[in-house]
Parts: sequence; structure tokens; C-alpha cells
Amino acid sequence: MKKKKKKWKLVIAFIVFELLFTVVTAPFILLYGPFDTAKRIYVGSAMTTFRHKYLATAFLSQEKINEILNSGSKSDTVKGNNGSTVDITGTHDNTIDLYKFENSKYTGYMLVIKNPKRIKIAYTNSLYKKGETTSQMAIQNNAVAAINGGAFVDTSSSANWTGNGGTPSGVIISDGKVIFSDLKPGESTTCMAMDAQGKLHVGSFTLQQLKDMGTTQAVSFGPVLIKNGKPLDLTGMSASWGLAPRTAIGQRADGSIVMMVVDGRSIVNGLGASITELQSLMLTKGKCVNAINLDGGKSSTMYLDGKIINNLSNGLGERYIASAVVVK
Repeated sequence: MKKKKKKWKLVIAFIVFELLFTVVTAPFILLYGPFDTAKRIYVGSAMTTFRHKYLATAFLSQEKINEILNSGSKSDTVKGNNGSTVDITGTHDNTIDLYKFENSKYTGYMLVIKNPKRIKIAYTNSLYKKGETTSQMAIQNNAVAAINGGAFVDTSSSANWTGNGGTPSGVIISDGKVIFSDLKPGESTTCMAMDAQGKLHVGSFTLQQLKDMGTTQAVSFGPVLIKNGKPLDLTGMSASWGLAPRTAIGQRADGSIVMMVVDGRSIVNGLGASITELQSLMLTKGKCVNAINLDGGKSSTMYLDGKIINNLSNGLGERYIASAVVVK
């Protein structure tokens, strides 16, 4: 009997040792082994969060992190206007269709807005001071639907990185007015831009180019996912952002606008999607001919008919942000 007990103790001790050995050595095997794609996803997922960067910095120097994130890097800048892939001359009704899709990695939500002229950029009423949530901006603009919008500088020093979200980055154009711009003369920003006819432009534009295009709504973020019906090469820095909640907007050939949010950073709802996976979703499920990535992570939010319909990755609720894309 004593021998059997001793044997089981040895077995249990061996299992515990194996588990501890695996936990301790796995990051080193992953980060210093020949697993380039997995390495970029792991490091990108860690470094695009604000609370869990230690998952990369504990094992790698900043120089090594930069090397991994920039491996295979190519320029993500896409300039120029859209071609003739979108026909907005047809009749568009005011319906909005909601779709939900899921797998083991993420749960996604997609809105298809038939009338592209319903799209508007909303922004916080307290620029530079305090951001507002997606739902707050939707309600204030009498919108039926909304997703989070563009870039902002989060000046919070809080450990949970909630921030006040009041300072945008790039440009905000709403109803034809330049609400915000930090661009120098001739400097461009990667952004989405709607013109008065309801056509979505995606790419890198100067403020003057946006004005010359007759832009009525615009907000900065990126990268561009699809341009003139073709998926863009995302092997550069943008492909190293790892798995996370995502937000994107695009336009179909018939002019319909697609707004998509993918949940992530959750044991229940999955880790999220990579940028290339988001691109594939906008191509296959969204059927977009032009599409661009918007702010993601804790910002990713979809509002419809008075409530948030996705699962927020921020445990404190909706994040305070500078802008949102709303449907009037």
C-alpha cells in the first residue's frame, strides 16, 4: 500500500513539474524559436494592450520587440481616390440589416445600411477635455445605430487606462465642417471620408485633398483593408497587431455601408481577430469593395436601437472616446 502511495506521489509530482516546466519555457520557445507568425501575433497582441505589455516585455528587449513587429514590414500608406467600383446612383431604402457570426476565436456583428447618406461622424461635445461613449454620441445625434470612430490621444495616467478620450488625432470632419485637425500643411492622414453623394473614400489624404473631394464626413484611423475591390497587402506593421476586438467600416458595390465589430480579449467570447482576419471578414461577409479598420480594443462598440449589442472588452463599460460613426 505504501509503495502505491509513493508511486502516485511521484506521478503527481512529475505532472506538476511538467506543467510548471511548460509554463516557464513556453514563452521562450515561442519567442526565440522559428515560429515567426505565432511570434508576431503573440507580441502584437500584448503590445497593443495597455495592461498586458509585460507578456512581451518580460521576455524581450524593446529592440527585439520592434524587430518582431516590423518583420516583413512594408508601407501601409495607400494614397489616391477610389475608382469606379461603387455605383451610388440606384435607389436606396432606409433599412438596416443586422448579422451575427461566431467561431471559437471571436463573435462578430455586422450592420448593413442601405442608404449611405445616413452616415454621419459624431464627436464629443467637450473636445480636448472629455470624451463621450458611443451610445452617448448616438443618442445626442438622434441616431439609430453607431460604432466607435477614429483615433484619439488618451492622456490618462490611470493603471486601467480608461482615459478621458477628449483629444482626437488626425482629422474629424462632420457635416462638411472641419471639427478638428492636427495635420501640418501637406501632411496626410489615413482615414475614411464620405462625400455628399454617399461614396466612401479610404486612403491617405491631406486636409486640402479632403476638402477638394467634397468630404462631408471623415475620421482618421487605419490601415485600409480593401481598395477598389482588392484586398491590400497587410504584411507590414499593421499585420503585427495580434488578436483583439476590432471595428471596421466599408462600402459595397451597390453603395450600402457595412459597419462591423468583432469581440475579443475574453475567455467566453474569444481572443478576437487579427487585422488580416478582419480584412477577410469585410471581403467575404461584408462584400465590401472599399473598407478600412477603425479604432479597436476597448473602444470597439456597436450600438443599435437604444442598446449596446456587442460584448465590450472593457470591464468598466463603454470607453470614453473622441468620435463615433453614427446612422441617422
